[in-house]
This record gives sequence, C-alpha cells and structure tokens, in this order.
Amino acid sequence: MAGGHGDAWGGMGAAWSVIGTLASGILVWGGFGFLLDRWLGFEWLFLPIGMVVGASTSIYVVYVRYGRQR
Repeated sequence: MAGGHGDAWGGMGAAWSVIGTLASGILVWGGFGFLLDRWLGFEWLFLPIGMVVGASTSIYVVYVRYGRQR
C-alpha cells in the first residue's frame, strides 16, 4: 500500500547499516593499531593510523554498497 506506515521506516535499515559499518571499521582497525602499539612498545603511534585506515575503508565500503548508481 503506497503511503502506508511501513514506507516511513523504509530507509532506517540502510541508515543503521551505514552507521554500523562506519563504527565497526574504526573500532576494528583502531583495535589492530592499539594491539600493534602494545606489541611493539609504542605509546600512540598505530592507534590513530588504524582509526584513519578504518574510517577510510568503511567510507569506501559504504560508497560501494550504497553510493554507486546502478
């Protein structure tokens, strides 16, 4: 049924998927950077690098999944 209650929430799933992809990329790659910092004995070298790599990769994944014209 056009204009029904379900149409208002149609984009919520995609929005939560984008948010989850961005957050998980930053957390996972930042976590790898944190572990690498601890393993190699650095203070805060690889954590920010990992977070930037995670954010960049996540943005690319979101673009590939939702941004391209089909």
